[in-house]
Amino acid sequence: MRKTGKIVLLLVCFMFLIAGQVLAAEQEYDIVRANGSVTREVAPDTAFVNVGVTTQGKTAEEARNANAEIVNNVIASLENMGIGKEDVKTVGYNLYPEYSDAFKGKRIITGYSMSYSLNVKVRNLDKVGSVIDQMFADGANNFNGVTFTVSNRKELEREMLALAVKNAEEKAGIVANAGGRTLGKLVAANIGSVGGMDYSDSNYETIALYKSAAGSAPTKIMAGNLKVSADVDAAFELL
Repeated sequence: MRKTGKIVLLLVCFMFLIAGQVLAAEQEYDIVRANGSVTREVAPDTAFVNVGVTTQGKTAEEARNANAEIVNNVIASLENMGIGKEDVKTVGYNLYPEYSDAFKGKRIITGYSMSYSLNVKVRNLDKVGSVIDQMFADGANNFNGVTFTVSNRKELEREMLALAVKNAEEKAGIVANAGGRTLGKLVAANIGSVGGMDYSDSNYETIALYKSAAGSAPTKIMAGNLKVSADVDAAFELL
């Protein structure tokens, strides 16, 4: 029993020794922490336009056929404008009955309504206004918004994160020098956020969308710039 107790005691001492060495290794340098943030404006190069087609009919088939005719015309016009089917995506499809007011506890179907939503990727921002106008001219009657974005998202994200780390390093360097120390290597970092690569507007009036009056002026969509930002918390060694 005494021999076993000594072995246990030695193991405990050895564990404390190892823990002490690890702790000492972790504390063999001082650190300074700093938050790095950067914001810049970039021009979008891609837009996603979301419009819908809603039709009614006395029967489900009548509502569906009317809807399909408009949607097919919209897609054909988009192809004529240089927008291929790979850039047109169905994002909503719904057929539902319409009821009259309840009479004697019974609801009566009076017809059917069909709704179909398309999300169209426009790679040339100069065409956004004319694309919207053409879709509405072909019979689209719901506007669900336009989103502006950039195609090089991953490249831009890497660039913004690198700039945020550099900003944190500059701040940490000022603190280190003010304290008579020298800034060392980066020892830890947490990514806070990277955002602002998309801007959406679903306000019909704000972007002056399609006017049904004959001879109305073409829609002009002004994308503006996107305000992209990145945020990083970093820790640097103090020498």
